[in-house]
Amino acid sequence: MALDIALYLRQARDAYRVVAYDWANPISPKDVLLNDYLNLDITLGTLMRRVDAMNGDVPHDAVVTGEATIVDLYATALSQFLLISLKQQWTHLMVLEDADIEKFARFPQMRLAHQFMGIKTMLLNSYHQKRQSDFAHAWRSFMKLGLFELHLTEEELAKAISHVLDASDLDSPAF
Repeated sequence: MALDIALYLRQARDAYRVVAYDWANPISPKDVLLNDYLNLDITLGTLMRRVDAMNGDVPHDAVVTGEATIVDLYATALSQFLLISLKQQWTHLMVLEDADIEKFARFPQMRLAHQFMGIKTMLLNSYHQKRQSDFAHAWRSFMKLGLFELHLTEEELAKAISHVLDASDLDSPAF
């Protein structure tokens, strides 16, 4: 597998140490994890809009997605998953074997809106009820989304993820 999740976790830890509390509008330490979940939710919403998983014209097209590419949005969301797993001490949930990836292909999801809503629901449960199993399921569904429904290659993902997690580049999409 070209995606080295263990490496990305180490890079995420280093990258987020650089910008940990350097915010224009500081938040209380007890709200940092909530902020991380909200940032992931916003990124997933933007990605959902970018891949046309929903009809944004009802009642009017009020959501602007900018120029971010699908792979960049996906890599940003992936880095946000990594950050949450680090803060929750759930990094063991992030490890995926080749056999896990192969299983994803057996269950195609043609209705992306349902998949996005499922991921968001599981993330809400993992935050509010501190359930690792929901976070793990959201993570696996998210990986399946990228690799099989959005047809992102592991090589292009690896490049985009490295760009997002480059601790020396604070202009990367994750920051």
